[in-house]
Amino acid sequence: MKTKLSILTLGLLLVCLVTVAKEKTSSLISGQSLTELGQYTISNSTEALTAGGEELKTYELAYANSDSPVLIGVKKTKKCMNFIVRTDNFEVEYVCNKHVFGVKRISKENQTVNQEVVNELMNNAQFYTQRVISQNPRTEEELLGLIACYFPSLIKEEHLAEL
Repeated sequence: MKTKLSILTLGLLLVCLVTVAKEKTSSLISGQSLTELGQYTISNSTEALTAGGEELKTYELAYANSDSPVLIGVKKTKKCMNFIVRTDNFEVEYVCNKHVFGVKRISKENQTVNQEVVNELMNNAQFYTQRVISQNPRTEEELLGLIACYFPSLIKEEHLAEL
């Protein structure tokens, strides 16, 4: 009886340790978005975004107060990285351009969401504010963190719940 209880306890402990290890490795970055969406976590995604026929390294951005994940595809360029940020009904690009990192409308070849829908949801004042977020492009993790903090502001407040 003691042997069975010991084996069961060890098995349960092993399952708990594996679960904790998976949670730690699946979340790459986390932080506070300083928006009503709250805490964010960024992890590797099993779903890949494509751009120009190329499959991109893809992350999943999740917010504590939102049920819909945001996908972020990373497209490496010669000097920096560009990021396609997409939900079911909204998409933009964050790009490096002449040592500046900021947002722009998604290029036509990468567009999957109707532009009229994106325009309806877009907070234009925030869009123009975010044209320059940083003048010194940083590491991939830092840029992902900036996207996680700035992205929710691009969507009008009345539509943020749809994210």
